[in-house]
Amino acid sequence: MRVIVADDEPNMLSSIAAFLDLEDIAHELAPDGLSARALLSDRAFDAAVLDIRMPGMDGLALLRWIMEEGPAIPVIMMSAHGDVRDAVEAMRLGAWDYLVKPFDPDELAMRLRKAVRERRLSADREASSRPAVAGATRIVGDSPALREALRLIEKAAAVPTTVLLTGESGTGKEVAARHLHELSGRQGAFVAVNLGAIPEQLMESELFGYEKGAFTGAAERKRGLFELADGGTLFLDEIGEMPLLMQVKILRALQDRKVTRLGGVKGIPVDARIVAATNRDLEAMVRDGSFREDLYYRINVVRVRLPPLRERPGDTRALALWFTEKLSLAMGRRGMRLGDEAAAFLETYPFPGNVRELMNAIERAIILADGDELRPADFQLGGAGSMQAPGKPAGGDSDPASGAHVPGGEPDPAGTFVPGGTMTLRELERRAILAALRRNGGRREATAQELGITRRTLLNKLNEYALEDPRAGS
Repeated sequence: MRVIVADDEPNMLSSIAAFLDLEDIAHELAPDGLSARALLSDRAFDAAVLDIRMPGMDGLALLRWIMEEGPAIPVIMMSAHGDVRDAVEAMRLGAWDYLVKPFDPDELAMRLRKAVRERRLSADREASSRPAVAGATRIVGDSPALREALRLIEKAAAVPTTVLLTGESGTGKEVAARHLHELSGRQGAFVAVNLGAIPEQLMESELFGYEKGAFTGAAERKRGLFELADGGTLFLDEIGEMPLLMQVKILRALQDRKVTRLGGVKGIPVDARIVAATNRDLEAMVRDGSFREDLYYRINVVRVRLPPLRERPGDTRALALWFTEKLSLAMGRRGMRLGDEAAAFLETYPFPGNVRELMNAIERAIILADGDELRPADFQLGGAGSMQAPGKPAGGDSDPASGAHVPGGEPDPAGTFVPGGTMTLRELERRAILAALRRNGGRREATAQELGITRRTLLNKLNEYALEDPRAGS
């Protein structure tokens, strides 16, 4: 917690400072309202303690400025005069609390901690109503690739630097970002936003907020996501989808550590740890001019690649068991379990939609299952055969990335697979996508939903595997 204290009485300032030192509360002091406003305009604070009677700019004028233009922080007013009119006016303007001098220092500390705690709870509640990426709630798995990603996350968590998470759609980038936030010990909110889901014309007001009257319908001031994440972590998912104009504004916010609300004129200091994520090739986007080079270097300080599920041997079973337990409880089917045959069956499928697709498959199987045990027949996957362990001879092709030999097969008219021959993981993934396209009559939105991937990822896969015509042969 970091607070600013403004009072024109040197003895009062030094007494409060000495007590805050004992309470291990970080603070800065200002001898008058104008000095306090300058500090509030330049640095981030969690709360303010203001004397009402000060020369130049009194406490009520400073409180009015904070409420209208300054940072969204709780303000505790104090006065030696005990005038009830001052107290009423302070509360009307938006003060969080009011103290009459002399007061018990312990009372000030208690009220400060309560004010900051309630403000952060309010930010958490407001952030939870904003756009967020759906995902699991914990990291499950012990594969070498996942352990390496977690090692980097743990090292990055110790410092407030910007982190870039990369990886295919559905690999759990938001879960990793939340894990990093929890390890960092930051007390503010974790705020997640999918930039690809916000209309371009609304992106600035969502990220930076707006002042009352900034546009038609702006009936009151609204804090943006940067302010809500003050003292915490702001997770910018799908940053590669951000328009160039917004890239400029985001870059300025990251460089200055300030944001200007829509309709505002002054920057508001914000202490938010930025974690960005993308499944796109940002280097290629920099080369073709669709992503700013300076923003790329600003966010790419610590880079962590989240491995796809096909590169995490053994994790599919662990994840499937965990999803079965959690989802069955949430869906009112307590006691549902994953059978050994079903677990082995899931391990043979490449899951192009990664963890998200696996979670969707488990949820669908729980709905369709007749008994308390999930069996292979309960899963509707776009072509799961059996896969031999990497490195074992199979008499067929091996995938260059994983060394795995995969039994082949052809999709039958219903869109499932008939085993036969061998094929690489890439070929199995290609045929799985093709089968899903056929089942959905070529409708790409429905196909992406079934596979548990975004439409953009599906389009990228169609281009990668030259599947421009969804009804083309295999």
